[in-house]
Order: sequence, then C-alpha cells, then structure tokens
Amino acid sequence: MFVFLAWMMQLSAVFIGLVCHAAEPPASQWSSDEHRNLTLRQHRTCVENEQYLHQGLCCLNCQAGTFVKKECERDQEQGTCLSCEYGQTYTAHSNGMKRCLPCTHCRQDEFETSPCTTTADTRCQCKQGTFCIPDQACEVCKRCAKCKSGEEEVKKCTPISNTVCRKRDPSTETPPANPPPTPASPTSIVIPVIVSLLILCLLIGLSVWWFISRRRSCKTPWSKSSCDSSEIVKIPIDESGATAEERQNNQNAGLEGEESRPESRPLLQESGITKPSSPLEDEDRGLGDSLPNTTSSSQTSLSALPTAASAGNTPHQSPSACRLLPEMDDPLRHRLLPLQGSEKSLRKSFDLFDEYLDVRIHNKFFRMIGVSDNHIRIAENGAPADKVYELLKNWMQRQGLKADINDLLEALLGMDQRRSAECIASAAIRKGYYKHADSP
Repeated sequence: MFVFLAWMMQLSAVFIGLVCHAAEPPASQWSSDEHRNLTLRQHRTCVENEQYLHQGLCCLNCQAGTFVKKECERDQEQGTCLSCEYGQTYTAHSNGMKRCLPCTHCRQDEFETSPCTTTADTRCQCKQGTFCIPDQACEVCKRCAKCKSGEEEVKKCTPISNTVCRKRDPSTETPPANPPPTPASPTSIVIPVIVSLLILCLLIGLSVWWFISRRRSCKTPWSKSSCDSSEIVKIPIDESGATAEERQNNQNAGLEGEESRPESRPLLQESGITKPSSPLEDEDRGLGDSLPNTTSSSQTSLSALPTAASAGNTPHQSPSACRLLPEMDDPLRHRLLPLQGSEKSLRKSFDLFDEYLDVRIHNKFFRMIGVSDNHIRIAENGAPADKVYELLKNWMQRQGLKADINDLLEALLGMDQRRSAECIASAAIRKGYYKHADSP
C-alpha cells in the first residue's frame, strides 16, 4: 500500500511538470536576438541627409566631394568613400550616391564665373546684353529689351533680370530748350554772297560765249547745212507735205517705241515713287532671338487627321507617326486602366513615350513631371536610347503606388502636345497594356 502511494505521487509530479513546461512560451520568441534584430531592420528608417539604408543597415553618408565606393558592413558605420575627380565631377553635400555628378559646361552664350570643384558645380553667367532668370528653366540666354519711344528705363538689364521700362509721364517731360540765336558775323555773310556772284557770272559768261560761237558757226560756208537742218526740224509736221497715211504710221511707230522702251521701268524705280516699307518691329522685349530649334508648342489632334504617316518626319526631329484604331474616335476620352498590373503596364508603356515624344521637348517634359536637373544630366551622359526609359523609371520610383500613365498624358496635354498624347494612348490600348475605363 505504501509503495502504491509513492508511485502515484511520482506520477503526479511528472504530469505537473509536463503541464508547466507546455504553458511556457517557445524559447525562440524570448532568446533569439538575431531574429528580433532582423525584424527590426526590415522596418527601420535611417536619418535623412545623414545615413542611407543598405541591407537593413544604416550606413553613415560620405562627405561632400566624395561618393560611396563600398557600403558599410556594420550598423552606424561609414563605408569606403572615394573622392570625385576635380574639374570633372562633384558632390555638393554628404551623400550615399555610388558616383559623383558630372560638372556643368557653360554654353556659348555664357561665360564661366567660377570653375567646377569636387564640392561645387561650375557657375555660369549670361554674357553682356543678355539675361536668364534663375527661377525659370533657361535653355538659352535671352536678349535684353530696349525701352520703346515714350518709355523710360527704370532698371537696367542684368545677367539675371530683364530691363524694366515704364511709360513716361507727359507732364514731367520738358521740351528741349531752343538754343539762343547767335549773331551772324559779317564774314559768314559776305563769303557765301561772293561765291554765289562768281558762280552766276561764270554761268552768264559761258552762255554768252556759246551763243556767239553758235552764230559764228552758222555764218561759215561749211556749217550752213547744219544750220539749215536745225531750221528744217522746226517746221511743223502738218506743213511738211506728208500724207495722212505717213503721219499715222509715224504716230504708231512713236507709240510702239514708247511702250517698248526698256528703260521705262528703271525710270519709275529711280523716280522715288516707291511703296513705303513697313516700319521695323520694336526691339525684342527679352524673349530672345537665339532659339534656332524651338518646337511648336501646339499639335493638331490626330482624331481629325488622316492616319497615314508623314513622309517628312524623322526620329530625331519629330515624333513617329501613329495609327489610331478604326473604332477609336478619341483615345483620351476616358482614363486608361492597366490590364497587366499597374507597374508592369506602366513600364511597358515607357517605350511608347520614347517613340512618340518629340525629342526637342524632352527636358521640359521631365521637369514638368518633377524629375530633377541632376537626374536629367546623368541620363544625358548615358546611352541616348535609354534616356527616356531611365528618367520615367526614376519618376515612377518617386511616385510609388501613385504612379499613373494618366498623369503623364495630362502633363503632355498641359504642354499642348495632344498629338503625342493621343499616339501614346492609342498604342498602349492597341498593344494590350491598357483599356478605357468604360470598356467591358
């Protein structure tokens, strides 16, 4: 009996121990520090402008003038940093970039005010007589305006601002004072009078001499015929004895000679009776005259044009001609919905922007959708065929889940590029990337 009770007590102790052990939480939830650290790393946020995230670690930024050659291997440490190339690349702030930014080269209408260093970009300034407003996208320096007649200059033109003019107040204008008449000296009056008398006497003398010599020549026997001929010329035509038919022929011949005279037109031109030329336009008020390749900002809607491609378009000057679907009156009548997922459909449509977007408005378009000038410069230094794709990919990464092709099409419409927007929308629907919101 005593043995049975001892055996029952041991069995109860074992059962109680098993129950208590089962009630304890798993050891991995309390003792696995690595598992907890890994979970925290996946959702951590590094300090902006001081650190960058790499494989769950917050690495310290490299200093201005350097870039990240190799990322850190431990949290809160700095990786390997290399210096930028002086005069070629730079970084103006501490960063986690894997390469430096290329230095800016001044345009032909600018001059360099400070060179590029490893920590600062090149500084350029418009040449004298031109300006460029810093807050606006400035592709070329614009010519300074000149004030019109009736205006006065309030502020002179500077490299960063245009001339400021305002209308002149008529009440403040003072007419120029007439200079007081200066008394004429006797010498200034006598000399012109004497010269005029001498010239008059000379002309009279020449006339008398010519008249006398003419009368003498007529009295000589050998010049009698010439004198008679001059008298014969003075005889009236009616008394010459010519018949009516001869007079009519002579009259017709005279009219034909006058009409066919070759010098009649030059005489009209030299007579001074010419059409007054239209006055020249006023000086350009700062809009600039050095834009040799500006693109027309407006495009005709393709829905009202033939679908045949224009023979004069080239890939580098104008967007490719597109073909609208027969049943599609207006590809932009409704919003586009993705058929292959938002990100996949959007990425596939990037090539359509490269095909139909006019290359001459690339930079303006990318600035309008929020791409920075630094990223545009980096893309231009890369392969030309990848420029549009890389910049649109950068825009999509910045937008995140909000990235939508409809925003890009609205940006084109805002720039008066309806033709390009219709081509892109039509091609995206035709290739099966998108469909209209009202389509089944």
